[in-house]
Amino acid sequence: MDVDESGADAPDVAEMSDVPPPPVPVAGPSERRRARVQLPEQHEDEGPTYYRLGVDYPVDPEDEELHQQCARIKKLENLEAVGAKLKKLCLVANCVEKIENLETNVNLEHLELYQNLLKRIDNISHLQKLTVLDLSFNKIRSMEPLGACKFDQLERLYLSSNKITDVEGIFQFSHLKMLELGSNRVRAVPLEIEALVNLEELWLGKNKIASMLLPPLPQLRHLSLQNNRLELWDAAFFRNLCQLTHLYLGHNNLPNLPPEFALLTELVEVDLVKNAITQIKPMPELKKLEELWLNDNKIEDLAEIQNLASFPALKTVYLERNPMQDLGNKEAEQRYRDAILAAAPKIEQIDAERVNFDIKVISDGTERHVMGIRRA
Repeated sequence: MDVDESGADAPDVAEMSDVPPPPVPVAGPSERRRARVQLPEQHEDEGPTYYRLGVDYPVDPEDEELHQQCARIKKLENLEAVGAKLKKLCLVANCVEKIENLETNVNLEHLELYQNLLKRIDNISHLQKLTVLDLSFNKIRSMEPLGACKFDQLERLYLSSNKITDVEGIFQFSHLKMLELGSNRVRAVPLEIEALVNLEELWLGKNKIASMLLPPLPQLRHLSLQNNRLELWDAAFFRNLCQLTHLYLGHNNLPNLPPEFALLTELVEVDLVKNAITQIKPMPELKKLEELWLNDNKIEDLAEIQNLASFPALKTVYLERNPMQDLGNKEAEQRYRDAILAAAPKIEQIDAERVNFDIKVISDGTERHVMGIRRA
């Protein structure tokens, strides 16, 4: 993928296009979808501090979509000119301080005010057709105003990188499929979240969560709890979320995997980076597991690598910077690599290195006629 590090030697320039990057904490969808926008440098005497919708940026009455990025817009205004025609409004990396003046835009389906200066969720309860609401990278402290919103068509809610402490006001959104709350101040996930029966993705990385306790969520496939305060496994977690395909638990302080982990038989990708793990537990039940990230843990015994053989679908493994690698000792590093290949002979990637594949160069010979390219 939420869901924000591996330090293998840099590849040669000729190899860089073939070498995939090491795993990093998986950013949530809003962060993967768009990096935080770099605002242009301000200069003196550059003109007005802010620009206006409907004045500096014309609003066509026939517009169904309005997009403005880094446009120095401070206020939502003059949108009655387009009224019910408007279906998508995106003001990204502007200076909007308040949600207002959307009374006539009753057919909005997508409202995106990513990276502004909002402090409250206001004046949107009438937008009954919303399917996407993105208020990420603002200064919002409370989700409570969402409790007054019906939003029975809302599917994706982005609230990452705010100042939210409590998950609330959303449990009536029965059609919600994706909830992004990464990089907030959340300390616990309320059991009421069980009401979100169609939830498929839950992104909670970079919070202050200390418990893995979650209620049954039968449709949940992607879960990120990276960069929290997890130190204990919860057996109920595995029974309640047995349909997970992607699980991100990196950068916590979790111990060795419990036997219940084998209940996650649908797992395709799991991130356990930088925890307190000392063993690679064999789990043949995980027949679909393709990616296993265990780098930066505390595995000392090289013999643990042989347990990779229990994962029949394994394609990628990250184990670097565990004590068993003895990083910097070339002979030990080679033993480490050989042990992985012996345990998983069909592996396609070890840390940042591709293995067991051939590069095929397809050419019609026209490059020979390009000036500056020598013939081999």
